This record gives sequence, structure tokens and C-alpha cells, in this order.
Amino acid sequence: MSDRMGKKVHIVGERDVFFDAISDRLNRAGAIITDDRQNADVVVSLGKGSSGDIVVVPGDMETGDASLIVRIHDLLIPESPNEWGPRDIHEWSYSIMEGANKNEASDFQARHWLHVRDATDALSLLIMADSDVMPSGILNMSGRRAWGPQEVLEEMTLLWSRFTNTLNHSHTPESLSAIPSPVPESSRGSVSRPDLGSLHEALRELGTDGWHPLVPMRVALMEVFAHAEN
Repeated sequence: MSDRMGKKVHIVGERDVFFDAISDRLNRAGAIITDDRQNADVVVSLGKGSSGDIVVVPGDMETGDASLIVRIHDLLIPESPNEWGPRDIHEWSYSIMEGANKNEASDFQARHWLHVRDATDALSLLIMADSDVMPSGILNMSGRRAWGPQEVLEEMTLLWSRFTNTLNHSHTPESLSAIPSPVPESSRGSVSRPDLGSLHEALRELGTDGWHPLVPMRVALMEVFAHAEN
């Protein structure tokens, strides 16, 4: 694994919240973000149709040529709805905050939600790797666990209720001890998880324990509400 200080990285793509997130993570990893594509050590391209040494795209989006293509599925960026991941959770947060009853979500499929911090942590390892150990081909990236829509809605409803009860000093023993009811596996629907094996092995080759996203779903949902409030 390499966190080589001074590696020059040129990033191509729309300046959006994901662009800023990966730029910030690479800066913290010791990279030098440069506007000079010709003299960069590695060119990272973001978004549809992009080409470079490393290309990062949502899900099954088309890409140009690249030595390494990373496809990110079900990305969750708490700041706002965006083109990098499904909008389900952001839409539900607005509805819950406006006082709507718990939504029926039968039309939504289960998703393998992945927090943007976990995604950019892994991407920085891949981008900062020495050329002789940098993987090639296609890597899929997503969360490991499928979350059914009703499961997420129950968690969000509970979190928002606890937040408003705290603001209004209206907690009860029941409200503090409540936990979402377990959601049967069948309610998540049949959704196949992207193959994470190649990503796991690539990260192991870089000296890590492999692919193990760390940000809990509850933390991600709390961040969604915090940003929606602002």
C-alpha cells in the first residue's frame, strides 16, 4: 500500500459534491491536486463517458477508456440529492420532516447503501497506490448489506422522532427505548448485490483488511437529516 506524499493527481469531471469529497480525501492522503493533466502521475476521471488512468462512475454508467474502472452502486451523500446515487433517502427525509406518516415504499427496491466517506477512503487507497500494485479492470463498490425501504423508513422515522422530542423536551421512557421492529428478509425484495470480490482482493493486495465499510447506517441517516435541516 502507498500513501505516497506528493503524488500528482489530476481530476476530471463536474465540480459537484462528490468531486469535492474525493479531492478533499486525496489532499488528506498527501496527494497534490494539479490542473496540469500532462504532468500528473495519475488522471482520475469522474462521471459518464470519462476516460483516464482511473475512471469512477455511478453503477452501470458508460465510460471511456481506463486502466481501472470503479463502479459505485447506491452511493449515499448526505449533503443533498445528486446524480451519484439514488434519491430515495433524501425524498423520504423531506417527507418525514414535514410530518407525513410513514410512507409505503413497496415500489422501491432494497439497496446496498454506501456512505461517501467509505467510498472515498477506498478510492484514495486505489489512486495513491504505486503503479506496480495498482489494480486494473473493473471494480464494483457498494455496501455489503441490503437495506429494504421499509427498514430504512422505520429507522428514519425513529431518529427524527427522537430529535424532535429532544428539542421539545417531550421524551418518554417509551420513546427513548423504542427500536425499529425487525424487518423480515422477504420484505427487502430480491436484489442481487454487486460482486465485491475483486474490490476486496484489490484492497487486501494494498495491505488492508479488504472491503469493510465502516460508517453505520444510523449515522448516515442522522447526517441526511442534519443537512436537510440546513
